[in-house]
Amino acid sequence: MKNDRFHSMLGLSKKAGKLVSGNYSVDKYLKLKKIFLVVLATDVSKNTFKKFATMCERNKVPYIVYSTKELLAKAIGREIVGVIGITDEGLAKVLLDAAKEENYGGE
Repeated sequence: MKNDRFHSMLGLSKKAGKLVSGNYSVDKYLKLKKIFLVVLATDVSKNTFKKFATMCERNKVPYIVYSTKELLAKAIGREIVGVIGITDEGLAKVLLDAAKEENYGGE
């Protein structure tokens, strides 16, 4: 599978306690300026995408659109998740690099 490295890094981020998921938590942590990367599923609603893209741009936080809700959720041991926030700068950089290597990068 092409995106194994990215999903593995998400799982490690979750185990390390360096990840928040779900609209409410990511929104809260973005407002507190504690997120270094936002990952949006390819199948989130247009409103969800617009909300988080705008918040990320306003707060100068990179975001990527990557994978489906189901695959993102599987990587972190949840049933379904459309929005993930990475709370560690180093892990955020590693995930961005992994996404760019796999040609799924965005801003």
